[in-house]
Amino acid sequence: MKAKIEEQIAIDIDYETFTTDEIIKIFDFFNLITLYAKGGKVKKADLINAYHTYRTVLNSISFEKRYNKMFEDKTGIKIYQTMRELEKK
Repeated sequence: MKAKIEEQIAIDIDYETFTTDEIIKIFDFFNLITLYAKGGKVKKADLINAYHTYRTVLNSISFEKRYNKMFEDKTGIKIYQTMRELEKK
């Protein structure tokens, strides 16, 4: 499931809140959704699984909203909207 994107996104992660493994899961999801949004080949199931893992890691609506907003500000990609569209396909 390792997908790489060419540009790097500077996301401010709270390193005291998350473990290294959790941070990797967050960035794996960010990489996959960015690749998908830019027209790259991503399996629907992989992206949905990464999204569920991302939501589990954040484990709070306030964290999820904060990280989704931060990601949208940096990339222009709306996570919730993108995932809703994907699930309709």
